[in-house]
This record gives sequence, structure tokens and C-alpha cells, in this order.
Amino acid sequence: MTMRILNFLCAGLALSMASAANAGLIISEVVDGDLSGGNPKFVELTNTGTTDFTFTGGGIILQSNAATDLDIDVSLTGVTIPAGDSFVIQSSANGGEAVFESTYGFAADLYTGAFFSNGDDRYILTTADDSSVIVDIHGEIDVDGSGTAWEYLDSYAYRNADVLEGNGGVFDITEWFHAGVGALDTLDAAGHVALTTPGTHDFNAIPEPGTAILALLSLASAGAVTMRSRLG
Repeated sequence: MTMRILNFLCAGLALSMASAANAGLIISEVVDGDLSGGNPKFVELTNTGTTDFTFTGGGIILQSNAATDLDIDVSLTGVTIPAGDSFVIQSSANGGEAVFESTYGFAADLYTGAFFSNGDDRYILTTADDSSVIVDIHGEIDVDGSGTAWEYLDSYAYRNADVLEGNGGVFDITEWFHAGVGALDTLDAAGHVALTTPGTHDFNAIPEPGTAILALLSLASAGAVTMRSRLG
């Protein structure tokens, strides 16, 4: 009976550890601001995993309006996102860099001249240079978001804290909070700061196994070896 209990605990711990290993990169926040030049305009990525992640290829694809291409617009090759950290990519168009820094008081992790979403376009995260591996997406792929429930024109959206993995390209709106079109309209910088959180994403991390659980796992493994020895 004791061995059965230990084996059950061992299996449960293995499942928990497998879930932790699968947790990883997500798109965690998208913002289309209403300050000068339509800024701030950024996308935030978060590494919900327990190990640092370095891009060996891939980046951000921006599907604008009715476009269906999967061409990478922002390369992230060589970028490392530490475990538990977020990475902010801000548009530099229309003075975006200056607006972001004057609004939040710090610099984005990366500035890009690539076209960024006006609230009805799709951000797609890939880890392959040929876009063959889609990790996550905000918005329905190949669909113009105008008038949809996920549109965030002059607004913002962020990922729910219980989402730890990307959707693989199949968008699920229930994983997100959307403030609604125009939520940032007419707000000043302080108003934007109060509602958007670049560089900081709260998520429910999978806890590391405690010392007692690890001891039980070790005991179960040792017991299994002993049983095999006796039976052999």
C-alpha cells in the first residue's frame, strides 16, 4: 500500500513538473494609446517559464487589416527573456520612443520602425525564421479585427493571470481582458499609466516542488528499485 501511495505521488509530481516545463512565451499585453502620434503603441511578451528563453530565430509578425502573410516584421533573434520577465516592443513611428519614455519614465526593451497595430490587426509570435512555429497570437489569424470583440482601437488588452502558455495560433478571447474600443480616448499620460503596465505582467506561476515532495519522489524511486531487485 505504501508503495502505491508513493507511486501515486510520484506520478502527480511528474505531471506537475511537465506542466511547468511546457509553460513559456506568451503575448501578455497589447496597447494602442491615444497620446501624441497615437502612442504609446506596444506589444509585451512574457516568459512564464522557469528558465530563460533565447530566440534562435523568429519574432513578431504583424498582420494588418485583411493581410494573410506570415512575414516577420520584428526579428527577435538573439533576444533573451529571463524566466518570469516581460519584454516590451514599442513602435518608434510618430515619436513613439519619446512618448513611451516620457509617459512611463523608462525605455522599452526594443524600438521598431515596423508598422504596429491600430487595434484591429493581429500580433503573431513565432520562434522560427520561416514562421513555421507559431507560439501565440492576439486576434483571429487572417481576420480584420474591426468591429470584433477583440478590437482595441485607442485601448488596451492584457492576458489573464492563469494563462501560462501560448495558444499556438488559435485565438481564445476568454484568455484575455479587453478594455473596449476607446478606453484610452482623451486620457493624459497619467491616465495611460494607470491602465497599462508595460514590463510588468502578473501571472500565476507554477510553484517549484518543495523539499518534502522531492524527498517523497526520491523515496518512491528508491522503493521501486528495491522492488525490482527483489522480484528479479
